[in-house]
Amino acid sequence: MVEPYYRDGLTTLYHGDARDILPNLPRASVLLTDPPYGVQWAGHTASTRDWSTIHGDADDEMARWLFTRLDCADDAVVFGANCFPHLLPHRGRWICWDKRVTEAADRMLGSPFEMAWTSKRSGFERMYRILHGGVVNDDGGRRVHPTQKPVRLFAGILADMFPDAASVVDPFAGSGSVLVAARLCGVPSVGIEIDKGYCDAIAERLAQGVLFGMSRE
Repeated sequence: MVEPYYRDGLTTLYHGDARDILPNLPRASVLLTDPPYGVQWAGHTASTRDWSTIHGDADDEMARWLFTRLDCADDAVVFGANCFPHLLPHRGRWICWDKRVTEAADRMLGSPFEMAWTSKRSGFERMYRILHGGVVNDDGGRRVHPTQKPVRLFAGILADMFPDAASVVDPFAGSGSVLVAARLCGVPSVGIEIDKGYCDAIAERLAQGVLFGMSRE
């Protein structure tokens, strides 16, 4: 097992390949993650991209692998799972993140919403309306990752759907938003990120916790 790249009282971050590290971690309460998918998609190909072939794209190998390791946690929330419906073990319940909020913003280039599958077999689907598109960044400041999602989105999911979670794991930590959100909720978390540059960015975000809304005052 590799040594942690970053660790504090609630958060542990590993630098490396999730396929090597995740199998060696203790089972978590919640898998909350946004795996890489549609890597070769570009805005100008929105009308020509054949999304029916995404399950065969080499660039989406990591996302497909994740669905073989849902047993790493008691519950799972996986963004982008609507691109891999054939890999889902059951219907589950869905989360819709409305990231444009207004009709005017909906006309901006790109999808105005994103979907996440949850492993819950009962309860209701949920909608989160958090503006986070174009030049608007809900986290404040410049994004450190191209697909960075807002801390408030992940914190809301944890608080609403998993209030008793004892631990969270994110095998594709990216900008670290899941780890920041878990700390905000007071839940221990473990993240894995393969890119050292993003590991540095995550460590900086965590080290400046209060600046990222992690004060519980």
